[in-house]
Amino acid sequence: MENMNWFDIVIVALTLFLGLKGLFRGFIKESFALIGIVGGVFLASRLSSQTGQIVNDIFHFDNSNTIALVGFVITIIVVWFLAYILGVILSKIIKLSGLGIFDNILGFIFGASKIFLLFSIIFYAISSVETIDNQLSSKLKNSVIFPILKDTGKMLIKLDTINIKNKDKIPKIIDNLDLKKHIDILIKKEGTREIKQYLQDHNISTNAVKTYLRDNNISFDLLQKQLNNINKGIK
Repeated sequence: MENMNWFDIVIVALTLFLGLKGLFRGFIKESFALIGIVGGVFLASRLSSQTGQIVNDIFHFDNSNTIALVGFVITIIVVWFLAYILGVILSKIIKLSGLGIFDNILGFIFGASKIFLLFSIIFYAISSVETIDNQLSSKLKNSVIFPILKDTGKMLIKLDTINIKNKDKIPKIIDNLDLKKHIDILIKKEGTREIKQYLQDHNISTNAVKTYLRDNNISFDLLQKQLNNINKGIK
């Protein structure tokens, strides 16, 4: 404990203080709230694309990043809500059984654990930005808690490290990801007119597609020919 710095003391104090809420809510409600948060983030970080695609079939979003974000948020909400409802039901059953005191004590433990996991997710997400991670690691190099928070968060959520030094390349990377999705669709289309209409509907230039194919060494002669026909005005 003598090695703990100000950051560790603040995190531990907040975790214990906010965990008191669990003492009053009880073990069952707190445990299922914890399951809802952890399970929601865990599943959302892995199923956001699939969930987003289901929602996209109804609302038809234009951007793949929007689809993934919507899928992420909806997955968390659904998992948390189901866990919350189940927790409320089981909590009432436990109180009726006369085990309320044990439910409250264990509730404090789970309440504190939930807060600690929330801090873990926040600090891991922040640390996924390389420059911020470098600054935090430097300022908190003597911290006992900070490395534990990062390692715990890493187990819960999948994030690729973002290097802000290359931030000027991020829009191009995103555009390429979107373009790849469109090209996968274009390759399956047969007629030149059908391809032209698709490009117009999605505001994509033939040159952008040809450049992407060239830069990524993708050889698809039929699509190249159809793009050339579009440029020449051949139907």
